[in-house]
Amino acid sequence: MSEIRISVTLSLDEKHPEDGYIDFNLSVDGQYLHDAGVYIDPVDLVSSATMAGEFFIYTCDCGNPACQGIDEGVMVSHTDDVVIWKLKNPIAWPPGEPKPEWSHDAKFVFPKELYVQQVAIALDHAKRLVRGLTLSGELWVGPDLTVEALMALEIPRQEESFFALEPEGRALH
Repeated sequence: MSEIRISVTLSLDEKHPEDGYIDFNLSVDGQYLHDAGVYIDPVDLVSSATMAGEFFIYTCDCGNPACQGIDEGVMVSHTDDVVIWKLKNPIAWPPGEPKPEWSHDAKFVFPKELYVQQVAIALDHAKRLVRGLTLSGELWVGPDLTVEALMALEIPRQEESFFALEPEGRALH
């Protein structure tokens, strides 16, 4: 089985130190699966903890994965014990350029308890960083995500292993 590790960092913008950003960092078996310029989408990552489907966990900082040449998301499925990822390697490739000869489909199988735990800890850490931060400028918390939306983000509950509901009964998309 593969091991997933997720950390969250807070950085100040080099050109505008009054601005900052929260960045989710995800590694599998000690390796980052993406190049610089590709970001983790906290909403899709959190959704993938209990829901199956295609998630654009890797994306551009603007929220449009196509900007980074990401044409397909991570296909996530669940069993009682594991979370399975199927994705293209490389995840991102310059738009309009042919994929390299070494490109291939990749599959990772994570212990479900570790996966959900890592996502929950990272989300909690991001929220704690935001709560404890005072900036005079802007705070970027994720692709196409507001600070308020990050603070309201929760791991969906598993409901009869078919559909996960967000707290208060609203579906998470």
